[in-house]
Parts: sequence; structure tokens; C-alpha cells
Amino acid sequence: MKKRYGLLAHPVKHSLSPVMYDAAFEVMGLDAHYEVFDVPPEGLGEFMKRAVSENITGLSVSLPHKEAIIPYLKYTTADVRAIGATNTVVYCGNNEFFGLNTDYKGALKAIKERYKKLCGRVNLKDKIVVLLGAGGSSRAIAYALLKAGAHVWVKNRTKEKSLKMAVDFAEMFRAEIHADDWESLNTGDILINTTSFWLNNKGISEDELPFFCNREFLREFEVVMDISYNNGMDNFPHPLKTPLILAAEEERVATITGEKMLLHQAVEQFKYWFDEPAPVWVMKEALEAKLASTHF
Repeated sequence: MKKRYGLLAHPVKHSLSPVMYDAAFEVMGLDAHYEVFDVPPEGLGEFMKRAVSENITGLSVSLPHKEAIIPYLKYTTADVRAIGATNTVVYCGNNEFFGLNTDYKGALKAIKERYKKLCGRVNLKDKIVVLLGAGGSSRAIAYALLKAGAHVWVKNRTKEKSLKMAVDFAEMFRAEIHADDWESLNTGDILINTTSFWLNNKGISEDELPFFCNREFLREFEVVMDISYNNGMDNFPHPLKTPLILAAEEERVATITGEKMLLHQAVEQFKYWFDEPAPVWVMKEALEAKLASTHF
């Protein structure tokens, strides 16, 4: 029976994941298919009950389920327990699921790649990172960066959530991590947007861009990263370049677009699902071909 894998998220209008995984399954000769499961928060429990009978073998987990899915998992890695979020689920038999996190590995790989191209070195120790958002993806990226020796500042609209994140990781790493006011313009070396701002503001105009697109603010950073790719914004139709990435590029700041982390976390995810290396170049070429042919 063909095994089913897929993206668990809500809402899901466009996803680049199916083309990557189906290309990998084909070249590896795997009897598997990757699909999209658009499940609202209130339907998560029922979906997890159905997953076993419907032969769902592995899941990529995205917003808003990365934290909420953990109670439905029998086993989790130490990384998941530290981060408090999972993006990878594997069915391990007996109606039981195993949760892992590849977001932190994918993000770190994308950042190190960009620094290697930028200055020939990848040492992130003592870099000051400003993280926008305090959800599951932000926690994963903070975890990766703190392990690499960076200092982290977290900005979130709900300051209580950023304060909790700061306390959690400061105790864990005995390192510098701070919660900051949402619209304060403190700068650093790396700025990373992990929020769903673009998804929730598709009709935004140039005059309505958020504070973090401020040009004077952006030019103080070495690298600007946005984990979102532009998937349907009315006034910014480029498939990869969110308004933040466009603003940073205009200030000649090095950027990391959202598909980089997407690819690297998927490569790690494939290893957990199949216990063998992923066909990285096949996945990369499928992703790039889809982006080149798509007008979101």
C-alpha cells in the first residue's frame, strides 16, 4: 500500500513541499505520496486519530500546530522538549507517533551557508540576533543560534510570550537572550522574521509596511532572513521576496529567502522518515523549477 506523507497546517493555500518530496520519492523508487492536510486547530485531535487508519506515515508540521501537536505524540526528542515545538512526525506503530525537530537544523544550515558566501567563514559565536516572533519556528531558530554561541533578542506582539521564551532559553543555556518591545528599533548582526505577518496582511501597501521594514533599521544588520516566502501578497508578487527581503536588498544587505530553510529542514526530515540520506539536488531542482514556473 502506498504510504502517505504530508504537510499538516492551516490555512494552506500554496505549498512548495509536495514538489520536493514527490521528486525525492520518485528518484528513490519509494512507494509514497506527499499531500497537504489543511486542518484547523479545533480539528487536530480528530485528525491525529484518523492518521493511523488512513495510512499516514509521516508529517511535516507547520502553523498553527507545531506546539499544539506535542500532546498527541508518544515520543519526542530532547530537542523537541527543549524547543517546545515539533515540525516532523513519524508513525512508529501501535498507534504511536514520534516527534522531532528539523527546523533548527534547517535554519542554522541556511544562515551558515549565507555567511560562508558573504565573508568566507561561518562562526556565529557572539553574533547578535534579533528574532521577530516567539512561536514554534522562532523557538527552534533561537535554540540553534544559542547552541552556536549567538546572543538573541526576541520581539513579539505579546510580550508575555517573548518573556517566557527568553526565560526558558536563558535558563537552558545560561546565555544572553532578551525579550524586547515589539516596535523598538534595537539592531544587531542578524534579523530574522518568523512571524506570519505576510500571510495575515496580503493586501498591504508600501505605505503600510511594518516597522521592521524601516530602511535605516535594516542597514544596521549584516544579514536579513525571512522564513516566509511571498505566497500571494497582492502588491508584492515576487514568489520569494517578501517586502522585508526587498527592503533589505535595496539597502544592499545580505538576505536569506524562505525556501533555503524549507529545503534544508526537508532534507533532514527525509532522513528521519526513511533512515537514509535525502536526494538533496533532486529536491533543490524540483523546488527551484516550481518557483520559476509559479506566479503566486
